[in-house]
Amino acid sequence: MKQRILGMLTACSLMLGMASPFFAQQESSSIDEITVPEGTEFKLQLHTTINSKTSKAGDRVMTTLIDPVAVEDRDVLSKGVRVDGHVGEVRPAARKGKGGFLTVVFDTVELPNGQKVAILGSLTEVFSSESGSDPNVGPEGELKGHGANRKEQILVAAAPAIVGAAVGPGTAIMLGTAGVLTAVLLPRGKQATLAAGSLVGMRLDRDVTLELPSAGK
Repeated sequence: MKQRILGMLTACSLMLGMASPFFAQQESSSIDEITVPEGTEFKLQLHTTINSKTSKAGDRVMTTLIDPVAVEDRDVLSKGVRVDGHVGEVRPAARKGKGGFLTVVFDTVELPNGQKVAILGSLTEVFSSESGSDPNVGPEGELKGHGANRKEQILVAAAPAIVGAAVGPGTAIMLGTAGVLTAVLLPRGKQATLAAGSLVGMRLDRDVTLELPSAGK
């Protein structure tokens, strides 16, 4: 009887040993590796307020995807997926009408299973702003506040000449003073700012490969 039981156990062990590679193969085949190419556009909702006056380099920025991202007609990232980043370079608005600017570097996408995948993405546009501001995005992905308008720029350029004409020759000191006074009186440029809830665009700056459940599963 003992020999019979031992034989049955041995047979079971052999069967399990033979089945293991099969199950391993089935498990590995249930995962698809899909590459999201450089240049893919993401539409995101911002959940962190950013401002060139108060934000610091390295501050975390949280967003969520508001439109699915598809590769070859398959949605590989669904609405609501977390896409996070950080503030890069920051410069506050300054006098002489100089607007502030900051950059946002998108660095992580979090898949529904909790896996975090490193990415590299940059800001491309602002679809809508919740702060009432009207920032624009430069060619390098920098968020820019408005600077001095054309009328104010002409005032800065013309003020020394106007003062010089009024007081006559030999007025180098007065000319310098006029320039300083104009710079002080001219309002600061606008801060680059976006409030939580704003909708922004992001461009993927390098390919990223995602491991996703097979479409057939």
